[in-house]
Amino acid sequence: MRSDETEMSPRLPLRLWWRATDPPAVTAVLDRLGLRVADGSVPLGAIVLSVIASDGDGLDRLEVGDSVDDSLSATVPRGPRLAALGWATVDAERLAAALGKPLADDAHDDPALGATGHGIASASLPLVLLEPATEGRIAAALARLGEGPVALYLEGATLGPDDATPVTRTGTGRNGRLFRSARPSGPFIVALEP
Repeated sequence: MRSDETEMSPRLPLRLWWRATDPPAVTAVLDRLGLRVADGSVPLGAIVLSVIASDGDGLDRLEVGDSVDDSLSATVPRGPRLAALGWATVDAERLAAALGKPLADDAHDDPALGATGHGIASASLPLVLLEPATEGRIAAALARLGEGPVALYLEGATLGPDDATPVTRTGTGRNGRLFRSARPSGPFIVALEP
């Protein structure tokens, strides 16, 4: 290597924790969607999703962790992959400025979540900042959990007709179906159409 070249290290995936009041139930849902959870974790491309017990507050939530540096980081997912992480916020412009990233030019209605989605380019994974547009699911998530990760937009997930809402636009700008969650404040899983 020449002295003026920099060595590029591969970007490690981020860990995303799903803190669940019932981890086996969450694992069963993920399995139904084609996500094979092994030892509590499943690779989704830009992230590794790990399902663990919640803190006992009775709420399920997503939390962003550190980079993953283990055998899962080298595993290429064969099933569904994360297309974007939905982040609930009351002010997308403020959050984008805090992240030092510009919002995408177009905003997209997400009727199933009751939100408006604003895309943002992130160094580690695509983000959709979700502002409440109605007194719907994103408003409920913000009221219960505050700002933070709340939705997984997946490519390649298969939902049965009784498992999800009808096809509609999503905060990503693509069509998709919202998995019918038992919890009105999430986390939410949206299967994007091909």
